[in-house]
Amino acid sequence: MTFSDSEFDIVDDVQADVVEINQGGAGVVQATTVTVTQGGIQTSSSESLTITQGGIMASEATDTTMQMSGALIVNTENLSADNAGIGIAVADTVNAKNSTIGVLFAGNVEGDPEIKVDGRQAAVVVGAVFAALIVLRRLLRRG
Repeated sequence: MTFSDSEFDIVDDVQADVVEINQGGAGVVQATTVTVTQGGIQTSSSESLTITQGGIMASEATDTTMQMSGALIVNTENLSADNAGIGIAVADTVNAKNSTIGVLFAGNVEGDPEIKVDGRQAAVVVGAVFAALIVLRRLLRRG
């Protein structure tokens, strides 16, 4: 299934073996292979996801490749990112160059990604916030 038009078209739900989006968009995509070029997807579930000059809000895939693209949440086994920006990435293996990842939970990291917060730092922050909430709750009960 291929979507391409001179105007930016958005398709709500797409289910197919192979989905190619060129200068368009989709809400929810479920496919074996997804390729996006200069387009966007809200959520995607696939075995293989490739995004070039596009964006995605949330994806779950076995293999994810991003080139000059952005994503809010990426959950994948293998992430390859080149000039990409990702908010939160969960991956077994990350290979990135010239890319920024806000929060990264990964087993193996190759390349030179700029990581704002790694998994251990995130766990410490969450633990500290949780502890502070417990202390505040006890103090407010006594007052």
